[in-house]
Amino acid sequence: KIKVPLRIKIFMWFVHKGVILTKDNLLRRSWIGSSRCCFCDHTETIKHLFLECPLAKLLWRSIHIAFNVHPPTSINTLFGTWLN
Repeated sequence: KIKVPLRIKIFMWFVHKGVILTKDNLLRRSWIGSSRCCFCDHTETIKHLFLECPLAKLLWRSIHIAFNVHPPTSINTLFGTWLN
């Protein structure tokens, strides 16, 4: 019931279900390529991309400073603080 564009709701649902096409998910679908994050060279997963990558951590710190929104601690709480 939150008032955000439909494409954002769908993206949030995809993240929650773990079906975003990160490199680890692409490899499960017979994709031929590296599973490494292009920003930090760790294995790219949804959790890594949104929470653990140094670039994501920098972004979350910036959001915390600018908007006083605390960084999420897991994928399940990724959008939870925004919805509240």
